Amino acid sequence: MTRDVSLRRRFATWLLPSLLALLLINAVLSYYGALTAVNRAYDRSLTASISAIAERVHSLEGNISVDMPYSAFDVFESNMQERLFYAVIGPDGVLVTGYGDLVPPSGLADDQPPQIVDSIYRNFSVRVGAVRKRLYDPALNGGDAATIVFAETTESRLELAKELFFDSLKRQFLLVALGAVVLAMALTSAFRPLLALREAIRTRDEEDLTPITATDVPTEVRPLIDAINHHTERLSRMHAARRRFLADAAHQIRTPLAVLSTQAEYGQRLSDLQEVRHTFKSLLGTLRSTRRMADQMLALSHAESAELLMQSQERVDISRLAREVALELAPVALNKGIELAFEDGGEAHVDGNLQMLRELTANLLDNAIRYSPANTQVVIASGATGERVALCVSDQGPGIPPSERDKVFQRFYRILGQDKASGSGLGLAIVREIVLAHGGSISLDEGTDGCGLTVLVEFPRARRAPE
Repeated sequence: MTRDVSLRRRFATWLLPSLLALLLINAVLSYYGALTAVNRAYDRSLTASISAIAERVHSLEGNISVDMPYSAFDVFESNMQERLFYAVIGPDGVLVTGYGDLVPPSGLADDQPPQIVDSIYRNFSVRVGAVRKRLYDPALNGGDAATIVFAETTESRLELAKELFFDSLKRQFLLVALGAVVLAMALTSAFRPLLALREAIRTRDEEDLTPITATDVPTEVRPLIDAINHHTERLSRMHAARRRFLADAAHQIRTPLAVLSTQAEYGQRLSDLQEVRHTFKSLLGTLRSTRRMADQMLALSHAESAELLMQSQERVDISRLAREVALELAPVALNKGIELAFEDGGEAHVDGNLQMLRELTANLLDNAIRYSPANTQVVIASGATGERVALCVSDQGPGIPPSERDKVFQRFYRILGQDKASGSGLGLAIVREIVLAHGGSISLDEGTDGCGLTVLVEFPRARRAPE
C-alpha cells in the first residue's frame, strides 16, 4: 500500500518535536537561571543582615555581648512570609543568643566573607549564611572568634523565581508560535513555485514533450527537473522513432501488399496448372520477402529503442558469437555456392545486449552472402586490440561505391543496379543503430584485392573482469 508523503508533514514531524524539546531544555535552564538570579539578589540582604549583627557583637574580659540591631531584619520586605532564624555562638561553641539548634555551615574561616548555603532547618528549606568574626579578647576560651549564623526560609525566593520563570516561558512560547507561523509562511512561499510547476505540467498537451523550464524553481529541485527532462527527451526520441517506423512501414508495406493482391487475382483467372504453380511460386517469394522485411522492421524498431534494451547488459564474447552465427548461416552460403570462412582472433569481450549483437552479426553476414555471386568467398573475422574489439565481414560481391557508403545506412535505401538481390534496405540501418547503442563505430571499405566490400565494426572493450 502506497503511503502519501507530505513535505510539510515531514518538516512538522522533525521541527515541532525538536522545538518542543529545545523549549523544555530552555525552560529548565531558565528556571534555574531565575532561581540563581533571585538567590543572588536575596543573598545580598542575607549578607547585609549578617554583617549588621556582626558589627554589634563585642567581647570584654571574656564576656560576649550582642546588641541585636533591628536593621538586620528590616532589610527584608515587610510583606514577606519568610521565617527568620539567627544565632550567635561563642568560640567555645556555647550559644550566646538566638536558636541553639541552628548549625552553621562547615569550613568557616576567620574574618572571611559570609558563606551561604542551602539547608533544611526544622523541616523548612532555608538559605543559611554564616561568618566568623574575631573579637580580639584574650580572656575568651576556645579562641577569640564568634560565629554569626542567619537563616531565612525560601518561600519568597521560590515564588519570585516562578514568576520570573513563567514570564520567560510565556515569551518563549510566543517566540515558538511566531516561529511556527514564519515557518509555515516560508514553506508556503517555497512550495509556490512547485505548485506552479505542477500546474504547468498538468495543463500540458499530451503530445508536448519539450523540456520543462526551471524558472524560479529552488536549486534543490533542479536535479529532479533535469532528470525529468532527460527522461522526457528519451521518450521524445522513442516516440519520434516510432512515428518514423510507422510512416516507413506504411509506405514500404504498401508495395508488396499490392503485388500480393495482383498475383492472387491473376492466379484466380488461370486455368493452366503449370502457370498456377508458377504464380504461386512467385506469390511465395513475395511472401518470404515481405516477411523478411517485416522481421527487419521489427528489428529496426528494437534497435532504435536501444536505450531500453541496453539497460540489460551482459558480457558478450564477439568471437564466440561470430562463430555461432557463421555456423547458422553456413547452409545458406553452401546452397548459393559461397565459401564461408571464419577467422578467430581469440576472446574479444564487450559489454552489451546479446540479442542486439546477434542481430547485428547476422545482418552483416546475411548481406554479404545475399549480394555475393556464386563461387566466391565471404570471410568473418573477430579479435581485440588494445581497448577496442573488432568484427569484420568481407565479401567479393559488387561492393558499394564511395559516394553511396553514407547513404546505405538510411532505411529502405537501395543502390541503383542492385534491385535483383532480394532485400529491404534495412540491414545496414539496423546495424548502425545497434553500433551506436553500444558506443561503437562502423566503416565501409573495399574488399580484398579491391573488389567486394569490407564492413568493420569496432566496440569498446569490456571493463568488467570475466566471471
